[in-house]
Amino acid sequence: MRDEIAEIADLKPPVMRARWDLRRDPHRAALSRPADIVSAMVNSSDGAAPAAAPVHGGHRAPTSPLESIDEQLIELLLSDGRASYADLGAHVGLSGDAVRDRLRRLGDRGVVQVVGSVSAPMLGLDSFALIGITVDGSGHAVAQRLSELPNADLVVQTAGIFDVVVELVCRDDIDLLAVLDEHIRTIPGVGTCNVMVYLSVGKYTPGGPRNALIAAARDPRGPEGPRLADLSESDRALIALLQENGRATYQQLASVSGLNYASARRRVKRLLDEGIVHVATIVNPLVYSHRTMAGVGINISGPIPPVVDAIAELPQVEMIVVTTGRYDAVLEVSCRDRQDLAELIGTSLRSISGVRSTHTFGYVHFHKLPYTWSGLQP
Repeated sequence: MRDEIAEIADLKPPVMRARWDLRRDPHRAALSRPADIVSAMVNSSDGAAPAAAPVHGGHRAPTSPLESIDEQLIELLLSDGRASYADLGAHVGLSGDAVRDRLRRLGDRGVVQVVGSVSAPMLGLDSFALIGITVDGSGHAVAQRLSELPNADLVVQTAGIFDVVVELVCRDDIDLLAVLDEHIRTIPGVGTCNVMVYLSVGKYTPGGPRNALIAAARDPRGPEGPRLADLSESDRALIALLQENGRATYQQLASVSGLNYASARRRVKRLLDEGIVHVATIVNPLVYSHRTMAGVGINISGPIPPVVDAIAELPQVEMIVVTTGRYDAVLEVSCRDRQDLAELIGTSLRSISGVRSTHTFGYVHFHKLPYTWSGLQP
């Protein structure tokens, strides 16, 4: 345990977290089939040289606080990502054009992005795994290569037992093995790959105070819905544009789909009303609060469900995934600071009957965050 706490205390910059869940129904009962992903973003607050700011869409994340009006606009977008510029302006006392300019600047700075999301099963994606990678040489270089993989849903450098953690989203387990063998293990510098396939989700906290994105897709084990390939060509074109820009105008949507304006508007409304596509606002949480984030691998003795239920009661634990592989369960935790993390690992978790051992990997530098799987369309 001393080694574990020392490892936590030696973490470099504390990490801020963004939840980018685009898959799971928040009302799903515990221990359901997973379709949600761990993710994190990084910020330095200890006086040391900060880690490179996370980049989304090619933009460096801001390190300065937002203006009050910008924060108000973001809150409004979190409620309705497709609210008109005029409506947004009426709430904050600005013209529609002024709001448009502010949102463009926020997007260029990587602060906020509105995207359309479809569920993983609609895209035929049914196999999820967290890969803990050890690296010989530059972890940054390996993480950058991993970020280029369409199946890599999350890539983050970590401090602890792994050098890099990558989450894979694949069609099935055979596809997962092929990605591992052909695209990950062949990257220069990749040492060992610890594969943890997701079996079930024991806890997930969608839309919490530190989450950047409210849950925006149906649970994959719900009623059978359509696959993207089953939709019309026009619907697929609408969805593809919304995946890139959730605030695309109806004129733009009509242009790419071959529909007239009125038809495009009706189609989009139907896609949203039927839950086929969800418009979600992704926010860089670096502008809001400073948190220390980590993944924790848990080995359990005895039946797993009672232990998962007990761990779920801890407020710092925001996600529990039951997995195959090295650990029986993997947690994502969000703590006030490093001391809070040390107390969670050294006392709270280890006091739970059935928790046999813990291994912590602190999130240090984010390279890729998930949002729409736009590169994985059939």
